[in-house]
Amino acid sequence: MAVTNHLVYVKQRPNGMPALDDFGSKEVTISEVPDQYVLVKVDTLSVDAFIRTTLDDAGLHTMSDLGAPVTALGVGEVMESQFPGLQSGDWVCGPLMAQTHALMPGAAFQKIEPSANIPPSTYLGILGLTTGITAWAGMVRVGEVQADDVVVVSGAAGAVGTVAGQLAKARGARVIGIAGGAEKCNFLTRELGLDAAIDYKGEDIVSRLNTLAPDGVNVFFDNVGGEILDHVLDNLAMGARVVICGAISQYQDLHDVRGPKLYLRLAERNASMRGFTVDYYAPDFPAANEELSRLMTEGKIKLPEHVVNGVDQFPQALLTLFNGGHRGKLVVKP
Repeated sequence: MAVTNHLVYVKQRPNGMPALDDFGSKEVTISEVPDQYVLVKVDTLSVDAFIRTTLDDAGLHTMSDLGAPVTALGVGEVMESQFPGLQSGDWVCGPLMAQTHALMPGAAFQKIEPSANIPPSTYLGILGLTTGITAWAGMVRVGEVQADDVVVVSGAAGAVGTVAGQLAKARGARVIGIAGGAEKCNFLTRELGLDAAIDYKGEDIVSRLNTLAPDGVNVFFDNVGGEILDHVLDNLAMGARVVICGAISQYQDLHDVRGPKLYLRLAERNASMRGFTVDYYAPDFPAANEELSRLMTEGKIKLPEHVVNGVDQFPQALLTLFNGGHRGKLVVKP
């Protein structure tokens, strides 16, 4: 079958933070499906911070070629398959890229089983590799969160932060979220049930941390980096664990990332700081899926979606991710 694929591509390398002019869009015709390939109609695309690191050669992830579709994970339905493991009508999750249709090797995808209670986009959110599974690996395996720990999560109203905070709370910790603006802070405490929230835009983080965590922070799950990381380092408890999941405040210039000034607090407090990427914890994915699925069913973890419609809006959605204009999971519906 012949289909028209509408895609968003990398037009030029960003100078600092991405701008709309760094991207372009075009239509291409897909006329046949080669052996071992599948044709997938994209249902939902995940907008993730790691995408910034694919736009040039400074990050961990493979750099996207100029003219190639923007890297993005997604879920979709198989339209045609020449791959033995998949057939028409199957749902898959994987690197679908910023486009309406994906023609890719079938081995690149994981078959999923959406249902009335588990819509396809759940596999990008609570059960998503870059969201819920990442939060679980960082909080459980790296942070080793325990009941009665005092936990602080930065970027707490974002997708990973939202799940990380609720997961720590479900495991018996006292959780403080850091987010930008009173609305997001109210969301964290009133809708998600976190114990407290700090508005970094309108409150003094240091004084609020001293008030909310007078005996120090046991686990800090950091998505932001920069000054916020230093503020929390200055308030660590003895034996604290600092988890470096991301540093969205530093992604505007990956060639000049600024590290913490107060790292000696780690030695003074017999604390540790560990960074991670979720792929190192692949053997733990079944355990993560089991716990997250159970907590979701029990209503102890929820993740609202911020939906942007139209694949052409993918670049704008990416900018929204970095300027903090969303809460929960940011997705694009092509």
